Amino acid sequence: MIKHIQMTSASITIFNVFDINTVILNSEGSVEMAHIHDPLPNFLLQMQREDFLRLNCQTKEDTTQCCTYTNVFGFTYLSRFVEFEDEEPHVWVIGPFLMQIPDMDKIDALFRTEQNKQMAMGEFIRGLKLLSNSRIQSAVNILNQAGSIRQVPYRKLNSQQHTWDRLETNDIQHILAQPDEQATKVIEIRYELEREIMSAVENGDKKAMNNLMAEMKNAFDFSDRFPHQPVRAMKNMLIVLNTLLRTAAARGKVQPFFLHHISEKFSKQIERCDSINSLNALLDRMYEEYCDLVNHRAISGYSSLVQKAAQHILVYFSKPLELQQLAGICLVHPAHLSRQFRKETGMTLTDYQNKTRIDQAKLLLKKENTSIDWIAGQVGFDDAGYFTRIFNKLEGMTPSKYRKEF
Repeated sequence: MIKHIQMTSASITIFNVFDINTVILNSEGSVEMAHIHDPLPNFLLQMQREDFLRLNCQTKEDTTQCCTYTNVFGFTYLSRFVEFEDEEPHVWVIGPFLMQIPDMDKIDALFRTEQNKQMAMGEFIRGLKLLSNSRIQSAVNILNQAGSIRQVPYRKLNSQQHTWDRLETNDIQHILAQPDEQATKVIEIRYELEREIMSAVENGDKKAMNNLMAEMKNAFDFSDRFPHQPVRAMKNMLIVLNTLLRTAAARGKVQPFFLHHISEKFSKQIERCDSINSLNALLDRMYEEYCDLVNHRAISGYSSLVQKAAQHILVYFSKPLELQQLAGICLVHPAHLSRQFRKETGMTLTDYQNKTRIDQAKLLLKKENTSIDWIAGQVGFDDAGYFTRIFNKLEGMTPSKYRKEF
């Protein structure tokens, strides 16, 4: 067999599908084979060599996954470790392409005194393809199968008289009025995925959520609504998703106070993001934090009376617990509230409040470089010594030890 015949054939296929530079690197990170659609200006070649060395090294750290890398100019590369039977494995690189339109003022500033380079950069960038997040995911899916690509024959069908020539006008209109079955199927799958996502969040099931996103990460794609604006398209997708996740968490019996807090937080973060990479990172955090919210804040499974009391304590955990006042809010006698709460939860109202306070203190101990006394006061304990005793009772260690371990 001719050396590298399968690799050459497969790389040509990949190049023809993407119509983007497709490069194969040898073990040292040098170019062994290249199919070029967008030739780089000469003054960028050294930077690309450095990019290739970085991609070659880091892609080999995990040979089971595709990688993306974006350099200082906003040029993005997709890489994958590819193996063929009886051939030496190589790192394949697709790119450069764009994930968003670069800031030309910043790029011009890098070549402040070299107008010819500014012009060359502008022309080169205008020729690069702009890929949405969904298209990048699709490219990853294809590149992941590069090692199994083979040349296969195909047959040509004989041309026949066009059947539409024999159709009446009404028949043609009837055909044209039919829904696009493929598009309808995609829509159905998207709504089914939406239901599965809501179910996973409602139950706080992060494992199910991770499995869903691994299978269908590019299902929610709004890029066709905002041509050439991938960042705006993805922001709109996350805005819709934020509402979806908030609704699912509400079904999981999370108190409105916490729903409002997390939803507002993500709304602000979505608008502050200015790149596809940062939006992708935010997407992963949204799924994880909404599931965590349900796991830590949900009070489903209790009667409406106990749920109302628990919700009040969760929101006002740092305030003194006034049984008479809480019973008034719940519209029951204090003794009945205490008895019913302990019956359903297995703990007293005070125990539940202390547990909630300690859970909040654990977050502060992980994130805040402040004194134990201050944290005790923030979660509602007037006495730091009492706080330490309760913490030790519930967690099996002192606050100081907990901070050191985490």
